[in-house]
Amino acid sequence: MNTDYIVRPMNRKDVTQVASIDREAFPTMWPPMNFYRELENQLASYLVLVEKTAVIEQSDIENEEDGISGKVKRWLTPHGKDQGKIIAFAGFWIMAGEAHIIGVAVKSEYRRQGLGTLILQELIDQAKQRQADCVTLEVRMSNYEAQRLYASLGFVEMGVRRAYYTDNREDAVIMTLKPVASGNKALGKASDL
Repeated sequence: MNTDYIVRPMNRKDVTQVASIDREAFPTMWPPMNFYRELENQLASYLVLVEKTAVIEQSDIENEEDGISGKVKRWLTPHGKDQGKIIAFAGFWIMAGEAHIIGVAVKSEYRRQGLGTLILQELIDQAKQRQADCVTLEVRMSNYEAQRLYASLGFVEMGVRRAYYTDNREDAVIMTLKPVASGNKALGKASDL
């Protein structure tokens, strides 16, 4: 028996766990209904990073050619019998050639282990597959750890959105990754998420 991390698309059965991680990570969390709506949104793409304890099977795909750690395997089908323990999620909307990251969160006890980097890299790969020219996001001005993580993946500061966050009117730093392919360089660095 080994513990492995699997990256797969989010599905309806995941919403309870994803909403729990969202509540833990963000002061202005989404209610579960918003995640259900996002699953129906053709512009949205959400991934989950799942911890599974299972016997390693040959059907698992190693993704080292994509620069992903040998501990991470892609899910072969979108819906497995055992959903597993979700430890991170990430999602984006794609509009007008731009993938806009809506949220990235890692369960608190799994932070600073490189798992935020892994799910972000998978999200960037999804954006490339959907023909995105760039990836953008907003991050709290005070969240230096997340800003360092994004910068390690090739994101650069492009501006500020004043009083962006509704809970405390904090400014947001706008960060962009152009072209999307440049995001592959930093996979494997420790994440601050």
